[in-house]
Amino acid sequence: MGNAIRKAEQQPSAYVVYPTALFDGWEVVRDNDENPAFFDTRENATSYAQARAVTEGGAAVKLENWFGDTERVWEVQP
Repeated sequence: MGNAIRKAEQQPSAYVVYPTALFDGWEVVRDNDENPAFFDTRENATSYAQARAVTEGGAAVKLENWFGDTERVWEVQP
């Protein structure tokens, strides 16, 4: 079990960018977080996710469409 914990700690976090369900706009949520950040445009949401990934020491950014399908995933380096 110790190896599984270490492996999980080594995996970079991910930020998911997706359209809001009830409003016009976009949300960004970090994996395992329940408090999304809201944005008017996809570009602003994506920029925010990338900036957070950089300051966090690197992370994946995942862009989803209205249906929850993944459109693009990329790694952001610190």
